[in-house]
Amino acid sequence: MTNGAPEQYHPQHMSVPREALMLLTHEQALRFRVCPVSISPPSADGVRTLTLATADVYNTQLLRELQRVLGCGVALVTASDEDVLQGIEAHYSRGYVDAPTDLIMQAGEQAAPASMARAPDGATAGATVESIIQRAVAQRATDIHIEPHEDYVYVRFRIDGIIYDFVKYELEQHAQVISRIKILANLDIAQNRTPQDGRFDVRLGKHMFDVRVSIVPLTTGQKAALRLLPKHQSWMNFTQLGLNDRNRELLEQMIVRPFGMLLATGPTGSGKTTTMYACMAKIDYLAKNVITIEDPVEYRIPRIGQIQVNPKVGLTFATGLRSILRQDPDVILVGEIRDPETLEMAIHSALTGHLVLSTLHCNDAAAAAARMVDMGAEPFLVATASSGIISQRLVRRICEKCKEPAPEDDIARAHLRLAGDGAIYYRGAGCPHCRGIGYLGRISVFEVVPLNGAIQQAIMRKASAGDIRALIHEMGVPSMLDDGIEKARAGVTSLDEVLRAVYVENV
Repeated sequence: MTNGAPEQYHPQHMSVPREALMLLTHEQALRFRVCPVSISPPSADGVRTLTLATADVYNTQLLRELQRVLGCGVALVTASDEDVLQGIEAHYSRGYVDAPTDLIMQAGEQAAPASMARAPDGATAGATVESIIQRAVAQRATDIHIEPHEDYVYVRFRIDGIIYDFVKYELEQHAQVISRIKILANLDIAQNRTPQDGRFDVRLGKHMFDVRVSIVPLTTGQKAALRLLPKHQSWMNFTQLGLNDRNRELLEQMIVRPFGMLLATGPTGSGKTTTMYACMAKIDYLAKNVITIEDPVEYRIPRIGQIQVNPKVGLTFATGLRSILRQDPDVILVGEIRDPETLEMAIHSALTGHLVLSTLHCNDAAAAAARMVDMGAEPFLVATASSGIISQRLVRRICEKCKEPAPEDDIARAHLRLAGDGAIYYRGAGCPHCRGIGYLGRISVFEVVPLNGAIQQAIMRKASAGDIRALIHEMGVPSMLDDGIEKARAGVTSLDEVLRAVYVENV
């Protein structure tokens, strides 16, 4: 750089990462007269920045439009218009980017069905699938849904728990795309009448992802759901999870016990497994024999034995847990208690000197105790074996770039009977950093219930979930709603988000 002039880039002579090129189609590059040059690693909140060369580097309207269309961070650097066009020609003439350019179109306002271009002869299903996965990872998506409808196939991404339309393509291309996914997941491409499940690995840059595939037949064609599990993801600690001081102390007391059963409860996708891993991180696994049985194995943990459930060969949670008990374990993680046999084995393990961590699908701690009894477990065994039950939900974090005080007459505040409480609550106004949503990332809200004498007595007399819930309330245990309101007052999330995630009676 000389005399304060910005550095001139020459994208046609640069080595541009394939990841960067896959985020911007050939058509978009020509329309905006920009050429990708690099893409940053994810920031602390998972956002990546795409650097684009342009001759119009000071055009703020161009920058805003690119951020809106691409849904990620964008940085502009200076290049001559001739260099930009040469860069586009050099990097987009290699085939793997051109193929999905016309096949996949932006959904929503950016492309009406009437104007959708047909796929060129050179378009390949492999390039299409790769482009979809690339975009999903760049958007921090956890799941990809490929849904055929009467005229088009819509590709939707689940981001921070909410599903958004992102791209779409013509229905006639769908059979090829599904066949490609089946080939990757080692599934039968000739079978299209029954559901199929599989998996495959994909490498994006330096990171590996385990992609879990589920395909089901609809009346309009086969729907594919892909779950993206990053193999490089590190454990979260209690603070990152969102545990307050009280809940953290209770959990730490439960984890240091040499035996007993600690359960995390909640619906699918509420963060139960992540919480169990955070608990395991507190255990001295070098001095203890720690074994897990999971479906799937979401995180690879050094020095811990992990078993992947495989029903096709008879390896279920129950059979695997029975074998684990012959391995002299100290701590056992059971990914999920799904059936009475697994529950019986988990309780037996907790009563015979093992610390058992597991998850159970139900609404809250009170329902968990009642459900275990309904599954056939003896009430006195449930009461004796269980040391504590965690209930949790995931709420979205307010984007720090656009956080602002919420109006005093906020509807959620009235629903929660908080009007006039004097607290300042916040919301996200929406900005390019969060794609105009107002939220970025998630955090858990918790209810941590230690099973003391009163609750144990209630379980043994087969009290209903409602009775146990009333007893927990009488004990003064903060509920998930209480924890959510506390986080809203701290400006971490919004009251609307708390209401969305946590069921509140009489609202």
